[in-house]
Amino acid sequence: MLKNKQMAIAAATLCFVTSLRAWRRKRHQLRKRKQWWVRPGLRDRGTCGFYATLRSKLFVLDPKWCKNFLRMTLEDFDFLVERITPYVYKSNTKFRDAISVGEKLAVTLRYLATGDSFSSLMTVFLLGKTTICHAIRETCRAIYEALKDDFLEVPSSHEEWTEIAQRFEQRWNFPNCCGALDGKHVAIQAPANCGSEYFNYKKFNSIVLMALVDADYKFLFVEVGAYGRESDGGVFGRCPLSTALAENTINFPPPKPLPHEGNEMPFVIVADDAFPLKTYIMKPFCYREQVMSHKIFNYRLSRARNVVENVFGICASRYRILRRPMDVKPVYAKAIVLAICVLHNFLLSRKSVYMRTSDVDSETNGVAVQGNWRMELGESGMLPSIRPSSTLGRPASNAVNVREQFMEYFMTPHGEVAWQYSRTILHDSFW
Repeated sequence: MLKNKQMAIAAATLCFVTSLRAWRRKRHQLRKRKQWWVRPGLRDRGTCGFYATLRSKLFVLDPKWCKNFLRMTLEDFDFLVERITPYVYKSNTKFRDAISVGEKLAVTLRYLATGDSFSSLMTVFLLGKTTICHAIRETCRAIYEALKDDFLEVPSSHEEWTEIAQRFEQRWNFPNCCGALDGKHVAIQAPANCGSEYFNYKKFNSIVLMALVDADYKFLFVEVGAYGRESDGGVFGRCPLSTALAENTINFPPPKPLPHEGNEMPFVIVADDAFPLKTYIMKPFCYREQVMSHKIFNYRLSRARNVVENVFGICASRYRILRRPMDVKPVYAKAIVLAICVLHNFLLSRKSVYMRTSDVDSETNGVAVQGNWRMELGESGMLPSIRPSSTLGRPASNAVNVREQFMEYFMTPHGEVAWQYSRTILHDSFW
């Protein structure tokens, strides 16, 4: 009798659990059921959306509007559409037409240019927020993959590096210089359960953008994605560029004498205090109790290194998504930053006016003029640099000797610039 009662209770319990699971499953299905196949306000995208109005009429009639809206000309836009089509093209189905490549690119460029929310972009392009989110992720990856081989490739021959060094000598009076190196924090929203991994010394969450730039404001190398909390030494030490420079797998030219000098000098990269002093990396002298020769070297190095500051400033001015925390996962933030870097190089190489002379810092006979990006952004809009580390250690004696020889060269009649002494008295850096 007792056994029959226990079996009846077990059967009733099983029946109850089964019914409860079925009810929960049905409730979940009802909850996930879409209210509309297409939101009513978005059904007129074919006649009132971006391609129906802006692309076909307004941009053709007013090219300046197109450039302000997309940060590029219509010709550049069409070129990009052609390049990324193999990566993002989708076929139409019997249920609905696929979103065109042009629309995906347009919404992505507008997002990069303004940093608007997906809700705001939805009202302009008449696309759903989730659709916009996926389109931006997919298009940013496609832009980088389609353009990186042509517009963001590290030089690999002596001739290419020598040409870059000649441009640094012509424009910035720093011979045997193959690039300017710096790292910047790109603000992001803290991911869930990330702790303090992305929390940097400026008291916000970020990922680090490490970049090498040539004398003409183009990226030569970029590495994105390091935790914001990491020190500069740790970020650069794990960067592929650090290993490539140490082992010279990027084919730096062999040492050659400086102009009007007899001793051979290695080719170098200029950087700030955040980086270690190496035979191939030049950094400033300590700013405490400096003698005049140290101040002059720091000024000349700062003058050459200023190009990388201008590149970051121009990118933040043109693509304002960099001026606010990105509300995406770090992996997607990395894709966005890489797309911006390759777009910067792409637009500089085009005939369209992407960057004017007045947009960047300039100097005439020692008189420094701030670029328009500084006026527009100010200090608050700039990407903050990575913090100098106190654990870099003592530099090797051969690296110290290389820096001393550059310093002595800048003090000679054929190595100096006429205004360096007056500039050094006022300030020991470019600004």
